[in-house]
Amino acid sequence: MLRVLWLLLIWPFRLCVFVYMRARGMHRNLIVELDIHGDYPETPLSHGLWAMIKPARDRFYLLALYLQNILNGVRHRKLKVKRLRIVFESHSLGWAQAWELRSLLAAIRQAGVETHAYLLNDSRVSLFAASACERVVAPESAGFDLTPFTSESVFLQSLLAKVGVRPQFMSVGEFKSAAEIFTRKGFSPQARRQTEELIADLETQFWLAIGEKTGKITRTKNRGLYSAAAALREKLIDGISGMTEFCEQPGDAKKWRTVDLYAATQILRRRTFAAAAFRRRKKIALIVAEGNIIESHNSRPGSINWHDYREVAGFIKREHFDGAVLRVNSPGGSALVSQLLWREWMLAAGRNKTDETDNRHIPLIVSQGNVAASGGYYLSAVGEKIFSTPMTVTGSIGVVGGKFNVAPLLQKWGVSIDRAPKRNPSPVFSAFSDFSAENRKTIAASMHDIYTQFVRDVAAGRNMKPEAVGALASGRVFSGDRALKNGLADSGGGLTQALTALKEQLGLTTHDPVDLVILPGVKEPLFSRSMLPLGISKAMQITDFARPGIYTLETRCI
Repeated sequence: MLRVLWLLLIWPFRLCVFVYMRARGMHRNLIVELDIHGDYPETPLSHGLWAMIKPARDRFYLLALYLQNILNGVRHRKLKVKRLRIVFESHSLGWAQAWELRSLLAAIRQAGVETHAYLLNDSRVSLFAASACERVVAPESAGFDLTPFTSESVFLQSLLAKVGVRPQFMSVGEFKSAAEIFTRKGFSPQARRQTEELIADLETQFWLAIGEKTGKITRTKNRGLYSAAAALREKLIDGISGMTEFCEQPGDAKKWRTVDLYAATQILRRRTFAAAAFRRRKKIALIVAEGNIIESHNSRPGSINWHDYREVAGFIKREHFDGAVLRVNSPGGSALVSQLLWREWMLAAGRNKTDETDNRHIPLIVSQGNVAASGGYYLSAVGEKIFSTPMTVTGSIGVVGGKFNVAPLLQKWGVSIDRAPKRNPSPVFSAFSDFSAENRKTIAASMHDIYTQFVRDVAAGRNMKPEAVGALASGRVFSGDRALKNGLADSGGGLTQALTALKEQLGLTTHDPVDLVILPGVKEPLFSRSMLPLGISKAMQITDFARPGIYTLETRCI
C-alpha cells in the first residue's frame, strides 16, 4: 500500500520523465554496427569509481544480452532496425560463444533485419558465426581454411626426463587425461578416443552451418584452402570488397541512422520507459563463473575462488531474488572449492535444505560456455536445468592430482637438499621427493573418496541415480550435443535461451523487463595503490565505496 501511495505521489514527475524519454527515443531507421575484436572474457564486472568512469563492454555475456535486447525490440516494434552490420577482426571467441552469436544473428535475420558480415579475420570461428548472415563479404586477399579439423597436443615426458623433473601424478577415471602431457609421449587410447569424438562433433556442427550457406562445398570431398575468389565461386561468401565499399549505403539506406550496439540499447530503454510502474520487476541474479577453480582468498582475474563466490550464495538468499542463472565457463580445478560452492549454491537455491521450516525455493538454471568440465561440471550440477551449446566441452567427472619432483634437476646444477629431523620422511607433497608406496596408497584412497563424492553430488543435483552418473563418469569428456543425449544436459542453447527459460518459469513473457544483478563484482581502484604514498593510498580507498562482491546492472530483456 505504501508503495502505491509513493508511486502516486511521484507520478507527475515520472510523467514528465516519460514524455522526455519518449521524445528522446524517437528515431528513424537504424543501422546497428557491431565490431567483434579482442578478448571476450566471461569474468565478473569490476565496480567502484573506475567502473563508473569506464564501464566494461568486452564481456561476452553483455554482448549476448544486448543482442537479445535488440532482437526483442525489433520483434515488438520498439526499434526500427533495418540492418545489422558486423565486422569480424582478430578475436578470441570460443566455439560455444560463436555458436551463441550465430544463433542470435540468425534470429535477428529471421525478424526481418538485413544482416551483413565483413570478414577481416578469416578464421574458422569467424566464418562459422558469419554464415548466419544473409550477406558475407571479405577482402580480396582473404583466405579460408576448410581442411579437416585436427587437434595437436604437446607431450613433455621425454623433455622432463632429460632436464631431471619427475612428474608424480595419479588419477581416478580411465578417461581423466589432464596429466598425460607430463606422463606420456602421446595420447592414451582413451584420450585419443574422446578427442576424436569431440573433433568429429565440432566438425559436424561447422559443416551444418556452412551447408546452410552453400551446399557446393559440403558435397565435395576436396576440402582445402580457398582464396577469396574461390570462396566466391563456391558461394561460401557473397562478395569481395574493401571496408569502405562494404560500409557504403546505397539508395534509401543513406537516410538511415548508423549507431553502435550500445547506442541502440539506449534508444530501446527510452522507448520502453513506462509512464506508470506499479508492478515490481522480477529480480534475477546472473552469476558468472569463469576460469580455474582455486583455493585462494584473493580475487584473481579469470579465476573462481571460495571467498568471492561464497558471498554470492548469502547475498541471493538475503536479498530475496526471484531466480538465478549461473553461467559456467571453467575447466575445473580445486575439488575442495568445487564441492563447497556446490553445497552453498544448492542451499541458496533451496535444493539442499538444512532447515525444514524454510520453504523458499529459487529457480536456478545453468548456462554452459565454451567449457564446463570437471569442477566446471560440478558447479553446473546445482542447476534445475542445464543449457549447453552443441560445441560446449563438458563432463570430465573424475579426479586428478599430483606433483613434480625437481630434486634431480637441482642436483644437476649443484643444489643440495637436506631436511631436519633427518629421521623424518619428506613431506608428502614435497617438490624434492617421489611419493612413497604408502603415500601413493593413501592418496589414491583419498582421490577415490573425492570421486565418490563427485558422482554422488552430481547425481543429487541432476536427480539421477549414482549408478547412472557413474556410467558417464571415469573422467570422460563430451560435447554439448552428446551431453544432451546422455542426460548430462537438458536443453541446447546459450545464455539468452537459459534466461528466457527462467523467465517463463517465473511466469513472465519474453518481453517482460527484469532487473538483472551480475554477481560477483570485484574491486578495481582508480589508481594502483602500490604507486602511491601511504597517506594517499589510504585516501584512495574512497574509490572502493561499492559493496564487495556485488555489481548491479539493470538490463531490460524486453
